[in-house]
Amino acid sequence: MARGNACVPAMEMTKWFDTNYHFIVPELGPDVKFTYASHKAVNEYKEAKALGVDTVPVLVGPFTFLSLSKPAKGVEKTFPKLSLLDKILPVYKEVIADLKAAGASAIQFDEPVLVMDLESHQLEAFANAYSELESSLAGLHVIIETYFADVPQEAYKTLTSLNAVSGFGFDLVRGAKTLDLIKGGFPAGKFLYAGVVDGRNIWA
Repeated sequence: MARGNACVPAMEMTKWFDTNYHFIVPELGPDVKFTYASHKAVNEYKEAKALGVDTVPVLVGPFTFLSLSKPAKGVEKTFPKLSLLDKILPVYKEVIADLKAAGASAIQFDEPVLVMDLESHQLEAFANAYSELESSLAGLHVIIETYFADVPQEAYKTLTSLNAVSGFGFDLVRGAKTLDLIKGGFPAGKFLYAGVVDGRNIWA
């Protein structure tokens, strides 16, 4: 997928936000079928547990996954990628069920797209996605992590109002405005995961 061959062009590789790491951009369309193809997260959780280490599995959240995708060849550029949430969420439910069965007590979803300027319908889709996952996540300590920049006020409100989530992570090195939002109001009974190490400081 990253290199292509004589018959198939390589897929686009894009920087992961403003880091020097890259990811292969998923190419999606209205007819895409998502399947639970890789059991990497579950297998690595079990491997660590067998060594006596209880880890917190981390998954790229469904909202960020779809938001960073692009329409496949032949699909209209205006194709609403978030319309695929209903198709992808059943796969997330399968992964969550497997992690719970393996003994996981906590799970983290990375949703860094929340630091971008989002429209109200996008935030609504994000909230609806985690409402749909709520019953599957019952009994787990659920963390949603953001990073790389400030979280805009509306996204902060939407994020911290989620019932299924028990902890929220923010980049407080590059997110001074987010810190002001936290000081202005953080939900009672929830956990704050504070990003305080400067990942760009080689001496950190």
